[in-house]
Amino acid sequence: MELHSLIDDVKRGDIDATSRAVEFVSAESFGMWHNRARAKLCRHFKNNPPSEGAIKQMIDAIAGRLIDGRFSEQFKDQLSMAIRLDPDRMTGAVTVASCSDKDYIRRYADWLRRALDSSTIRPSGG
Repeated sequence: MELHSLIDDVKRGDIDATSRAVEFVSAESFGMWHNRARAKLCRHFKNNPPSEGAIKQMIDAIAGRLIDGRFSEQFKDQLSMAIRLDPDRMTGAVTVASCSDKDYIRRYADWLRRALDSSTIRPSGG
């Protein structure tokens, strides 16, 4: 998959490309430029959300990455999109991640909690 053209096609509103991009954001793939491409796609989806089902798929993957510690550079772009699109789900994920025995997961959980607290979008429970 050519990631540059996928991102361009998503930005043009191509529905097939959007479906492939959602799969890509949700997938556990590693390769040159993969995290950068995920970050770009998440910044786009943050302001141009796909369908509810696609949002759920991506948020579930991102929450799982946070909880399990399967993330690397530019993960905050994924988290920022997740905060905007599903703050309730991310509030639940941060609660679990905050109890991790791994320092780096707790650091991201702390960042996420501050971001959720300062977000203009409030979870329905608070």
